Amino acid sequence: MTTNHFSSYPLVDAAVGTRLLLGFIVTPHALQQRLRPPWKLASLSTFSALGIPEDEQPNLLLIFHHLLLDQDAQGQNQADSGLRFVVFNIPAANPETGEQGLVHFRMFTGGAIPGRYGDALLAQVTHEYHLVEDSHASSIKEAFQVHPEAGGTLELRLAYRRGPLVRQEADRPNFPPWTVADPRIVRVYQEDSVLEILRNDVTGLNLIQELTFRSTVPELADLFDGSERLVAFLGNPHYARKVFSPALEHANH
Repeated sequence: MTTNHFSSYPLVDAAVGTRLLLGFIVTPHALQQRLRPPWKLASLSTFSALGIPEDEQPNLLLIFHHLLLDQDAQGQNQADSGLRFVVFNIPAANPETGEQGLVHFRMFTGGAIPGRYGDALLAQVTHEYHLVEDSHASSIKEAFQVHPEAGGTLELRLAYRRGPLVRQEADRPNFPPWTVADPRIVRVYQEDSVLEILRNDVTGLNLIQELTFRSTVPELADLFDGSERLVAFLGNPHYARKVFSPALEHANH
């Protein structure tokens, strides 16, 4: 992951929300054929920092978002924004440039199409959240249901206990996701987030008490063919993100 001239990029939008991240190991061929050459599957420093060796790291990340605010550079709420959505990312590297990080290849959203990464498809997305707290513990139940207009369903349901929380704060724009849809798109994140590790199969940590994940979306059939393994589960009960880009860009309708 490189930093280049990110700090000179202007602010284009900002968001505050929550998210759940599922890390799967799936058939590498199904992912590699989605990447644009010369990008290749690679490890991710975030998972290395969690003590997950490269051969046990997820190669597919599903991130379920629920935004509380989505604003433009002037602080105005963006009316066409989809506040609930799911994105699909591949940890990858470009051997020609040395860039390494996440490559974005699909979003399902109720908001603007094709979105800021040029790969969004229209979907109905619902999110349920139930929290019970006392002086000793916090118990949470969450559910996402995603119904793409093109057919099929993504369903996530889980119950878990809140674990130790860690604050992560970037002092500059430092995280540039890339997109398969259009290599000209440049968006760099600067985040202040709260991280909780809900499941790490390498260390044996598992705070999840109930879990259901299903996909019947046709375009994802080669990823979720029964051989996939869920090996990591992270949560961000809060994140605030600023996004910087060398050119102002707007989600297309």
